[in-house]
Amino acid sequence: MKNVKRFLILCLVSLLFISSPSVSMAGDSNYPSQIVTMIVNYSAGGGTDLAARALADAASKPLGQVVGVANAPGGSGSVGIAELKNQKNDGYTIGVATLAPLAIVPWQMDVPYTPDDFDYICAFGQYGYGLVVNADSKYNSVDDLLKAAKAAGRMNFGATGYPQPFAMDALGAAAEVKFSYITYADTPALITDILGGFIECALCDQASFISYVKSGQMKLLASATDKRWDAAPDVPTLQELGYDVALLSYMGLAIPAGVDANVLKILRDAFAVAVEDPTYKDIVAKSNLVHTYLSGEDYKKLVYEKYGEYKELFSKSGK
Repeated sequence: MKNVKRFLILCLVSLLFISSPSVSMAGDSNYPSQIVTMIVNYSAGGGTDLAARALADAASKPLGQVVGVANAPGGSGSVGIAELKNQKNDGYTIGVATLAPLAIVPWQMDVPYTPDDFDYICAFGQYGYGLVVNADSKYNSVDDLLKAAKAAGRMNFGATGYPQPFAMDALGAAAEVKFSYITYADTPALITDILGGFIECALCDQASFISYVKSGQMKLLASATDKRWDAAPDVPTLQELGYDVALLSYMGLAIPAGVDANVLKILRDAFAVAVEDPTYKDIVAKSNLVHTYLSGEDYKKLVYEKYGEYKELFSKSGK
């Protein structure tokens, strides 16, 4: 009889636990109750890392918890993305998920993830690109460069990787000009060759090259994004010059797929506030990045769009 009573009591307690409104079976109702870790998929000290750390600090206040940073560089940004995929989807590990390793790198090498492996928090910044030449170059405009390339039959350009070559392919096709891609292992080597006049032009990232444009050592012929560079507001975009060429590459945040919907909303709301933090915006400006915000759903849409677009581009190019 005593055992029967004990069994009935246990059943009643179990039913009360399951039906209790104070218990969330889907996730942590007190989230976040501990430190949140942000994996940054590039090396410490670079523009992406500096922006991510400033954003983590800014997000700590609306989240009510410290957001710590751990770097996992390598594989053109793919190592950090792969590390993020392997984490629990409990909301306590998020990661910088830049557009290139999500949408481009999978078509260049084998990676253990696809865009389906993540839920997206937001995009929090944009990389700028531009077409530059040496300060002593005879080319003072994109038109000068294209005329010379057409007269010569072909012109070399330098870049450190994709998507830059696709942009030059598009520019060349529009202007009926042939460009040959010279691959550089790193940015310092490309900078050295532009400054030395060993290569005629380069399609480069704003963060690495803007100081040389400001100092007068290089000339920016056009912005290769959809916006003019803040540091060179008089220089037009390729689109403004009549060429349908614009590289769109973003810094974003993601979390392993399947996270509790309430946790995802809390993260999205916190980082929507954080991107408007004055200190964060100042760090972005000093890092020569473009301050941008896309919602989690908008960034997800962009990732999938570019993933399909680059699949087609790599397939057609045979690269």
